[in-house]
Amino acid sequence: MTQLSARFPQQRDLPIVNSWAVVCTAIALLLLLQFNLVLTRSINWDEYHFLRQIYEFQRGTLTTPINTFHVRLFFWLPDLNIPAVDQIVIARIVMFAALLWTCAMIFVVSRAFVGREEAAFGVLAYLSFVYVMQHGSAFRVDPLAASLCMTALAILTHARLSWIAVMAGAISLALAFSVTIKIVLWAPAFAGIAWKRYRDASLSRQTALGIIAMPTLAALLALALYFTHGAGLAGIDKATGMVGNAGSRMFSWALKPHYVLKAALLSITFVVLFGAACWQTVKGTFESAGERWAILGLIAPLSTLVFYTNSFPYYYAFMLPPVCAWLAVGVGLLTKRFNVTLIAILFTMSGALVWANDGPSRQAEQRAIGDAMDEVFPEPVAYFDYSGMLPRHEKANFFMTTWGMDSYQEHGEPEFVRAMRERPVPALLAVELTDNPYLVAAMEGGPREAAFIPEDLEALRSTYRPFWGPIYLAGIELSQGDSVLWDVMVPGTYTVEGQLSIDGTVFEPGSLIELDRGPVRLLSLGQNKAGLLIGSNLQPPRFAPPKRPYWTDF
Repeated sequence: MTQLSARFPQQRDLPIVNSWAVVCTAIALLLLLQFNLVLTRSINWDEYHFLRQIYEFQRGTLTTPINTFHVRLFFWLPDLNIPAVDQIVIARIVMFAALLWTCAMIFVVSRAFVGREEAAFGVLAYLSFVYVMQHGSAFRVDPLAASLCMTALAILTHARLSWIAVMAGAISLALAFSVTIKIVLWAPAFAGIAWKRYRDASLSRQTALGIIAMPTLAALLALALYFTHGAGLAGIDKATGMVGNAGSRMFSWALKPHYVLKAALLSITFVVLFGAACWQTVKGTFESAGERWAILGLIAPLSTLVFYTNSFPYYYAFMLPPVCAWLAVGVGLLTKRFNVTLIAILFTMSGALVWANDGPSRQAEQRAIGDAMDEVFPEPVAYFDYSGMLPRHEKANFFMTTWGMDSYQEHGEPEFVRAMRERPVPALLAVELTDNPYLVAAMEGGPREAAFIPEDLEALRSTYRPFWGPIYLAGIELSQGDSVLWDVMVPGTYTVEGQLSIDGTVFEPGSLIELDRGPVRLLSLGQNKAGLLIGSNLQPPRFAPPKRPYWTDF
């Protein structure tokens, strides 16, 4: 037990129960529940996006060097030759291992301030938090970056700052930065711990050199990794511009009160411990200013919820580890008033309630959509969609997040028309999303259609027709007697439906015709509807399309 933990009151009279065993059991139960979500939770649109980047890297078409280093770590996923849903589940298992390591590092860092049992409660608090339970093992960069950052923080907190330790910390930070540049948001946590180490070492010159060397070496290694990774992807000037653009968009007034309120309501035990930790931090005594600054540094990442643009629920799993290492200082106050077993049960129940109410899994629906597209197009084709839900095929448009749509509107260029002029894009996937139903609105109508540049909206609606569920294919449908001038945006082989005159030549049903880009005059003949559909007599999948929705909300 450290001196600081002794000054933060602890409960020592715990008859019958073994507090260490109780907390470890609670942690194990929450990990089991989280692993269940790893296997069953709906795939999130971001997870599809990260998998798509791996496929682009394998095809040699990835052009974004920033925040894409994970493609080298997971390069083997496409070779598994299993559906995208299952590839992401396997990647989640890797992220679950990263979560386990993060938990271990929370415990290690926390031991600088409190005893063993109290440090374990910091881990329990982390795992029970609503957004950690839901996203702590998601296939995003966040779990990986959190584990690497916590590794470096634990080294800085406890290790003798030999060159081996310094290099290990630097490598961890360099890899974390290569995965995501937002690790800079942890800077106060590292600064506070560094100041504590320096003060505890009586302002030792050797300690100061070790502290300075770690981020310096990390920066050099990160730079080397960045340019090595970027070689052959984007040119140096373009890459530099990407860094500046990403950095400028990271910060804004970003507080999302509804997510904070949801977290507070669904993680009440966490909030109680947070209040106890705040009380102990304000009322507790500290051996030195370094100790105080270390604790304040661990708390500081909470402030990023106010100014970090993407402070969505998944971000909490990345941001909270240093905070939870600090939360352990409040455990003593709670154990003075409540039994350890009761506290552990409440934390476990909090996480279990999140697990039980997470909503139905949509993996079956998501897998069906992927299977349908692969049945229609056994060979990869280009397509439009929101996130990259069909990674085996080639997404032809940008990632349609709020950030992506804002950038699209700022540039004011018809990106979809440009993409169709560059190569044939025979398919469009309009998968409904609660918060971002852009392509659904484009094809079916809705308020979000106003987000599109008019030229793009017109091109999408005139080029694609419903085919199967959310899958739209290039083509056109005409009613009896209709005569239209149709602008062919997707060149290729088309199948004639009904009796149709194309530029004055009559074609019978089932005929195949090659169309180049440009306008053609279509006239519907006969007694039935007529039209054109991309491909050679493509048939819808043999199974019915799944019903919406296809996603689980954050």
